[in-house]
Amino acid sequence: MFGELTPAAQKSHENSYNVFAALHDKKFRSLRTSDFQAVIDENRSKPAAVKKYRQLANHLSVWAMREEIVSTNFAQFVRLPSEEKKEKIIFTDDEIARIESDDSETARIVCMLLSTGMRIGELFSLRLADYHGEYVIGGSKTEAGKNRVIPIRPEGQRHFAYFAYQSAGMPRLLDSYIGNKDPHNFRARDYNELLKRLGIDQAKTPHTTRHTYASRAVKEGMPPEMLQKILGHADFSTTANIYTHIDAETLVTAVYKSCGYYEVTT
Repeated sequence: MFGELTPAAQKSHENSYNVFAALHDKKFRSLRTSDFQAVIDENRSKPAAVKKYRQLANHLSVWAMREEIVSTNFAQFVRLPSEEKKEKIIFTDDEIARIESDDSETARIVCMLLSTGMRIGELFSLRLADYHGEYVIGGSKTEAGKNRVIPIRPEGQRHFAYFAYQSAGMPRLLDSYIGNKDPHNFRARDYNELLKRLGIDQAKTPHTTRHTYASRAVKEGMPPEMLQKILGHADFSTTANIYTHIDAETLVTAVYKSCGYYEVTT
């Protein structure tokens, strides 16, 4: 029934299906956009979830069209509630300095994330054989993100070298890490404890390192197409709209440079 979907994806579809319980007793050919829309509107307080609900309704409608049960995909006309985009938070230079000065293995892992923009799951699953000194080959989630070349910023290379030495002979780069190797457990225990000890807001998740990497890269002038490849996005709009936090100084400098002024005085 679920084909090649992972258990997590199967559970997600089941949860979405249950949300449409009010429609279960109706013939699918009788359903219209308003039926699907009513369910979406009832759950408008869950912006991330309603996207999955609409996706399921769309998949079912496409299947029904293929089986000639319906002639129109009414789910495609469903409107999602408008979502106010929030500015992504990033680590400040001072916070990064505090993390870099800490001598724990947990801090080393955070530095590795900050120096590559990798997802926490990508780093924990990285094979030792895919570590090549100045870069690694790894990634996940999408075709654009798999098996990509990920350069390591110079300040992070010593941390990769540390674990490569400690994990010699083991399958994965972080196999020698004595803390929690499961990404969720790492955040709940080791990572949050590190931030608490260093006086850093624990609202900054491991994924904040990815936002920080992208924002630093933009500020330092990395070409957009290069940043897109490093982060493993198929579309640069994903990189620009989600993963970059551009401060006022960077925006002003960009305008001055475009006007032929290469120095900004304040």
